[in-house]
Amino acid sequence: MSYKTPLRTPDQRDEPLMRRRAWWLVVLGLVLPGLPQLLTGRRRLGRIGLIAWLGGIAAVVAVWLWARADTAAAATVLLDPWALLGIEAVLVAWTALWLVLVVDTFRTARLGRVRVRSRVAISLVTVVALVAGVAGAAVGVMDLNAARSALGGVFGGSGRLEAVDGRYNFVLLGADAGAGREGMRPDSISVVSVDAKTGQAAIIGIPRDMHPVRLPTSSPLHGVYPKSWKANGGYTYASQVNRSVYSGIDDDTGFTQGIQAMKDIASGVTGLTVSYYVLIDMSGFAQMVDALGGIDIDVPEHLDFVDGSDEHHVYHGSVEAGWQHMDGETALWYARSRKTTSDWDRMKRQRQVQEALIQQFTPATLLTKFQAIAEASPEFVNTDIPRDSVGTLVALANRTRTQTINTLELTPPEFAESNLDWTEVDAAVEDVISRSKGEE
Repeated sequence: MSYKTPLRTPDQRDEPLMRRRAWWLVVLGLVLPGLPQLLTGRRRLGRIGLIAWLGGIAAVVAVWLWARADTAAAATVLLDPWALLGIEAVLVAWTALWLVLVVDTFRTARLGRVRVRSRVAISLVTVVALVAGVAGAAVGVMDLNAARSALGGVFGGSGRLEAVDGRYNFVLLGADAGAGREGMRPDSISVVSVDAKTGQAAIIGIPRDMHPVRLPTSSPLHGVYPKSWKANGGYTYASQVNRSVYSGIDDDTGFTQGIQAMKDIASGVTGLTVSYYVLIDMSGFAQMVDALGGIDIDVPEHLDFVDGSDEHHVYHGSVEAGWQHMDGETALWYARSRKTTSDWDRMKRQRQVQEALIQQFTPATLLTKFQAIAEASPEFVNTDIPRDSVGTLVALANRTRTQTINTLELTPPEFAESNLDWTEVDAAVEDVISRSKGEE
């Protein structure tokens, strides 16, 4: 049966009718791709377009609901490199179909039958829509590529995060590492302990000059690591001085041996089982802060940024007391400078910066600055957290961000600079962990 409607079989001599028809078709085509084809008789193409459009909307809503119900599972699946590649392919195919539908709708509108002014306006709307659609798809493809690259550059290995006594324990190392990381000595050492269920976190700061360090009896360093060596020297000792101490590790660069030494030192000092490391490379620190749009720090007092030798100081600026919004370079010097203050003060500032970074990793920030964050990630951080556990990490980070982070600094005057009383250290660690269990 043949249907006669103004949209399907218009009177082409009626210019006002043709003008209204053209506008209706173009607008409907932008709101519900495929519907103009159904209304004008091209049913097969129309069904394909409409099903693809509505199916895409349904898929996005379903993923959103899934992510709200089970963030870890959704992130694990969606952040898998193959899943990202598949999403990228679907996005390209969907954009191509959308382009076909928009161009077909424009052809079906028969603009030759309407006034020049309306013809120009409708053409302009269509061109703007095409450019916006293609640009949006291009940004999406670039973001997906950046995500795949970042995941490959930051995370390594397979498997799942394993909790010990209900907590995930990481050693967080800050260093000017660079390529190869030869001769690296971490400028900052922290143990981040996160409740596996609630995400409540504790950060325990270990002075880099602490000596002698306590080591687990199961560590190859136990009874071998020189008592005169400081906590941050573990990397150098295992990666260069005595690489054979970790004979079971096959890594010609010595990096893995050095990192394992830092894990053992962090475990021994805190009494916790530290399973993973996160290396913050200060050479990429400023880039990450800028990618996040800067961080807000409550500066306790005026601070001059100074480095250099003890005899020749180099001035790099300053920051005033009070709440300050810092760009990457300012935040870098705030965390790094120590010539005008003590090493203990610098540790406190580094903890401020760490907490400020955690606060900035909001869903809104990730969505709006995703490309820059993904590009900065491989330069900023390196870790042995399994790639398969990214989803778990995302869910934990989202919970941690909304809760108070308890901190413990193993620094004077509460603790001695050297030859610590480990009974006091154990009691303090137990206290900060007990305050960081949170509630489900």
